[in-house]
Amino acid sequence: MSARSETNVKPIKEAASWTTLVDSGEMSDGQRQEFHSWLEVPHNARAHSECRTLLAMIQDLPENKAAGLRRLPIPQPWFPALAHVLDHPLKTSCVAAAAVALLVAGAWFNLRPVREYVTQSYSTETGEARTITLKDGTVAHINTKSRIRWTGAGKDRRVVLEMGEVLFEVAHDPVRPFRVMVGNSEIRDLATEFDVYRRDNGSVVVTVLKGQVAVGGVAIGSAESTFSERELKPNQQVEYTTAGLVNDVHPVDAGKVVRWREGLLETKGLSFSTVVSELNRYSTKQILVPDSRVDDAHIALGGALGIHDMPAALSLIQETAPIVVTDTGDSYVLTYKSDEAVSEQNTAPQQNAAGRP
Repeated sequence: MSARSETNVKPIKEAASWTTLVDSGEMSDGQRQEFHSWLEVPHNARAHSECRTLLAMIQDLPENKAAGLRRLPIPQPWFPALAHVLDHPLKTSCVAAAAVALLVAGAWFNLRPVREYVTQSYSTETGEARTITLKDGTVAHINTKSRIRWTGAGKDRRVVLEMGEVLFEVAHDPVRPFRVMVGNSEIRDLATEFDVYRRDNGSVVVTVLKGQVAVGGVAIGSAESTFSERELKPNQQVEYTTAGLVNDVHPVDAGKVVRWREGLLETKGLSFSTVVSELNRYSTKQILVPDSRVDDAHIALGGALGIHDMPAALSLIQETAPIVVTDTGDSYVLTYKSDEAVSEQNTAPQQNAAGRP
């Protein structure tokens, strides 16, 4: 083990020993004084807090998960007490085993709270949306197929948006700006509500619902920032890439941008290919458009589509647009309906294609 690794592990081992001694109820006055002196060192206090939390989480493991974890092969040099941790979590002196037990449980048994505690990362699966509260009190509404990571420490309030889309309701703190890092850009504010969408193609869309944010490029190494800072106010949006701004700050109906929180996709003003791309974010089966006539038809939808019932959404498109939807079992294939009888379906009466306001 390197000197650095040993330095990092030492407080954890000491925390395990103190935890065992404290729980035994057999501390002498001298040991109690020594324990409180040890706690005065910040990294020792953090290790002790983590130790208590980890052991409590192990205690709360469902019995079927704990039983499965006991059956896993455990490397002996690091985890000689793992079985004992699972059977008697508050009687072990090996918190390192407890920590890795949680990591193994999170990885092998999909115990998301365990993984998130250790990694400080939060994610969603296809079609899933969830709401979490970050360490500073900021509420993050996480859309489908998204992942954020808390990287803040001390006075620094910071998260990294690694993929997908998140609506942030920032906790007020006038002296500590909240920052969202997306690639080589930064979105900064004090107390507001804004949505950040990192598209698969690499572009980033920032929409402000309340308050005000500043969006700017961040220099990486010796490289200059990609674009100068822009300020956004409510109902304003900007889109950019690593190369710079795609368009300047422009007005939008911010409420419609985040209708995904209601389980809806607002389609007004979107091209048909964009609608399909957005629906694919929520679909467990890929939606394919192999027919070039679909793009050539310039189909315009309107209103909102439900994103949590994909067959229903596609059925509604089929009813209101010249589109035929085929479910192949592995995917949905969209082709153009060439019947002249439906040639008027692209006109104004069909602007509410989803049957939603």
